[in-house]
Amino acid sequence: MEYDELVQKNQDGEIDDLEFLMSQPELATLFIEEMREKGLPYTNENAMQWLSGYENNNLYE
Repeated sequence: MEYDELVQKNQDGEIDDLEFLMSQPELATLFIEEMREKGLPYTNENAMQWLSGYENNNLYE
């Protein structure tokens, strides 16, 4: 699925943040690694927080 379609489905509530994140292999790998290091589960809440941090640290410099 293309990124724009994922964004639209996420904004429309068709997929949650965890599904959105896991549908992007490069980001999913980073998320999984960080959750494993911290001993945290793969939850929608953790995905939402991780995505927010990722955006702030990597996209808005």
